[in-house]
Amino acid sequence: MRTDRVAGLVVLGVILSAPTASAQVPGSVREFGAPVVPMFEGWYRNPDGTATVLVGFFNPNKEQTVDLPVGDLNRFSPGPEDRGQPTHFPPGRSWGVLSLEVPGDFAGDLSWTLTANNQPASIPVHLEAPYFIEPLKDAADGNEPPTILFAPDGDAHTGPPVGIAHRLTARVGAPVELRVWTSDVKPHVEGGEPPSRFSQALTLRWHLHRGRGVVEIPEPVQRFKESADQNPTTTATFNTPGDYVLRAEALDETGVGGGGFQCCWTSAMVQVAVTP
Repeated sequence: MRTDRVAGLVVLGVILSAPTASAQVPGSVREFGAPVVPMFEGWYRNPDGTATVLVGFFNPNKEQTVDLPVGDLNRFSPGPEDRGQPTHFPPGRSWGVLSLEVPGDFAGDLSWTLTANNQPASIPVHLEAPYFIEPLKDAADGNEPPTILFAPDGDAHTGPPVGIAHRLTARVGAPVELRVWTSDVKPHVEGGEPPSRFSQALTLRWHLHRGRGVVEIPEPVQRFKESADQNPTTTATFNTPGDYVLRAEALDETGVGGGGFQCCWTSAMVQVAVTP
């Protein structure tokens, strides 16, 4: 049962970053003019012997959304600059926006660099033991991430984003339906349900990941009391033709970023081809 709709229209669009005369310490919050900081969030093993590294970002500019196209301002190195990273960076901390599969013996010679407001910020990714994470199940209490499907009988997506999960087409100015099916089965706890620090059991959020125009989403955040078998629906309207990527994010009661644990949220990428 839905209990809360976040009122108002959220517009996800392009605000160009402006030059600044002075450097800003990464992580410090200001109105605008600070760098956008890439964040290395950890790594985990895959059943086939490869590993996956997980990254996010922090935009400390409270009043400045930054768009950085892939290239000199937004690149991985060495090797291909474009590895599916976001180009749209709203204010605040965004978790698990990209996962990268690497060999199991990856030597850690890869970095992500963002240059916002003429200030570069870079983070290396690696497989060092202290950064090992368990994004698909919390070893302490058995909690697993929510599940996202884009059709009732479609593929289930759980945990960090892996490639493009769903594809849509749209026309400029015509709303396209964003429909998902979500659920989150909680582990059995002897003696009753575990206490929750949050009032809602499941939250679905939509984000602009890539795209050069403005995207209007009337309900970018939808919250529910029950954790199972929800079917949240909203729309997206685009003002410019092109290829866009949206990120659907399902959160359990631990909230944004899982309260610091990667076990407790799921993100899936939706590609939208927008024609005139």
